Amino acid sequence: MSASKPVDLDVKHLDLIINNMIDNVSDSKTQIFEIGEESRKEYDALVKELQLVKQELNGIIDRSDTLEIEARKSRGQLAEISKAFTRYGEEDIRHAYENANSIQNELSIVREMERQMKKRRNELERRLVQLQATIQKAETLVGQVTVVLNYLTSDLKQVGEVIASAREQRAFGLKVIEALEEERKRLSREIHDGPAQTLAQVLMGLDVVERVGKKEGMAASHAELQKYRVMVQGALAEVRRIIYDLRPMSLDDLGLVPTLQKYLHRVNGDYPSVHINFNCVGEDKRLQSRIEAALFRLVQEAVQNACIHAKPSVINIRIEYRKDKVLILVKDDGIGFDMTETKEGSYGLVGMRERTELLNGELMIHSAMGKGTKVLVHIPLQSEDILE
Repeated sequence: MSASKPVDLDVKHLDLIINNMIDNVSDSKTQIFEIGEESRKEYDALVKELQLVKQELNGIIDRSDTLEIEARKSRGQLAEISKAFTRYGEEDIRHAYENANSIQNELSIVREMERQMKKRRNELERRLVQLQATIQKAETLVGQVTVVLNYLTSDLKQVGEVIASAREQRAFGLKVIEALEEERKRLSREIHDGPAQTLAQVLMGLDVVERVGKKEGMAASHAELQKYRVMVQGALAEVRRIIYDLRPMSLDDLGLVPTLQKYLHRVNGDYPSVHINFNCVGEDKRLQSRIEAALFRLVQEAVQNACIHAKPSVINIRIEYRKDKVLILVKDDGIGFDMTETKEGSYGLVGMRERTELLNGELMIHSAMGKGTKVLVHIPLQSEDILE
């Protein structure tokens, strides 16, 4: 228990960090979006103002051009009066000077207005360029932050799940090692209690045969030897059975279907109360060795689980060869089990699922209390998986 607590704390701490990161990035995205929207509103307002400024500036320029013409005329009139001063009355002279002065004052005012309006126009145009750059940058940043946010929410947020998955993988690896050790112990016991004991008895029996031959003659020696011959044959059969359980030699020589037929025949002998039906549909194809071995183990595991745990009266096995896949169905009428209460450490089911995933296949198990169990496996086939 003490070994798992730090990992759990690490997972929670990582989730907290990631959630804080997501919140901060989300807030930053909102702020950037708001800056972009404010800049866009200001940009639209300045565009309208610039249009008005340009219209007003055009009117001022036209008025300035008109006053410029009038100012030249008034200056020409003053020049004419200066040349023929005696020809004009005092009123005409005063009026000419006042008119020229008024035009010049208005021209000065209009020119100043023109200068101010041009300055305002230039400021607006520079500000619009800046706002346009801000808007584009905000849009780019929003897109980039969205990518980061999606990455955080979709990938980094799964760090805890990845760690949990790694723990499950480690646990499964330990289960595999434990199962291998148990299998070695079982094989050791079987060899020790079976063939090894028999061979030891045969070895000691050879001394007996020799003594019998000396005392009672060849006929008695031959009869005694025949007894040990039977024992050696039994030991050889036991060794072959152990080898078959490790990996059936017929799998490489004959293929999957004949090997399964031999295996199921032996199972039927070990469990005489169980009626086993085997059916093969489609053309029996020779597949890559690793695929046939995995398919054999899947059927073997499903049948053993049914015989040992389900207490069935009938087990139906069906293999269907299709163009691009192999389907396996193992169905029994046993006691079934509650799938919601399946032990996570069930090595048999986990092993079946692992084998199926290694072949990019799909494993489906349906069961209910009192309604038997159905195991369905779909294994896709590529062209290189099928042997000519």
